[in-house]
Amino acid sequence: MTWALVALLGYFFNAVAALFDKFLLSDRIPAPAVYAFFVSLFSLFTLFFIPFGFVLTPWANVGVFLLSGMLFVYGLVAFYYAVKSHEISRVAPLLGTVVSLVAFIAVFLPGNVDGNVLSLPSVLALFLLIGGGLLISFDLPLRAGENIPKLILAAGVAMGISMILLKQGYQEANFISGLVWSRVGMFLAGMSFFVIPLYRQQIMGQFTHFSTKPGKATSTGLFFVINKICAGVAAFLIAYATYLGSVSFVQALSGMQYVFILALAFPLAMRYPQTYGEKLSFWDWFQKAGAVVLIGIGLWLMTMSGIKLLLV
Repeated sequence: MTWALVALLGYFFNAVAALFDKFLLSDRIPAPAVYAFFVSLFSLFTLFFIPFGFVLTPWANVGVFLLSGMLFVYGLVAFYYAVKSHEISRVAPLLGTVVSLVAFIAVFLPGNVDGNVLSLPSVLALFLLIGGGLLISFDLPLRAGENIPKLILAAGVAMGISMILLKQGYQEANFISGLVWSRVGMFLAGMSFFVIPLYRQQIMGQFTHFSTKPGKATSTGLFFVINKICAGVAAFLIAYATYLGSVSFVQALSGMQYVFILALAFPLAMRYPQTYGEKLSFWDWFQKAGAVVLIGIGLWLMTMSGIKLLLV
């Protein structure tokens, strides 16, 4: 279960990055497309891994990795729009739940690359992990007008397909090669924003804004770099866990990200209530605790049942 420990560590860093995302989108880089553009630029740092195992792969396989990276960035744009208008502790775990459902459905499609046929214990563990993620994202009973944000659905589907393609690509490539090519795909997706007039205007406007306020630009850059270091570590660990194990289970573990987010956001909410404030009643907290218990049982069942979904 090495892949599970790697995935959990990755989701911890993802939680830290999500909190930075909320801050930067709320105050420093308000346009989601611009923020995703800077993320795509930062992805090129992965090129430094080339001396550590990068090898050439068939072009068809390269195309799979490139498409995976591009879909991930397009999913990020939708996710960042949702982050701006919703509480981060809701949309982040909900995104992971949607990605988990997409990956789970893919298990039953022809040409499944996600390991062996699922056993009853593994299916039960998946349902507990995904169900816990859903309980974390919604407060029951549902309030009037409360629903799943369409942007999160779009982001989750795009990122879910991205992870499936990443796993597909790893059938014919080693980890470093797939990581590098997928990040090149992210960069290409960022460059494609210049084709859209609105996004091009927003990107150039952000550069102009930074040039007129160098002090703020420096502090924003520092926050962004710290954020992307955390996000980069998270992406590396989650990609490595996907390489080692099952994409369905790796994504299902994303429910644990909420536990990390809630623990980290609670002290921040007292200092920055407008950015990180949570509107939770006693029963909301009770429900969240129950969701964490479900996720814990799912983790225990996954471990005790000896699920072996390693791919070779």
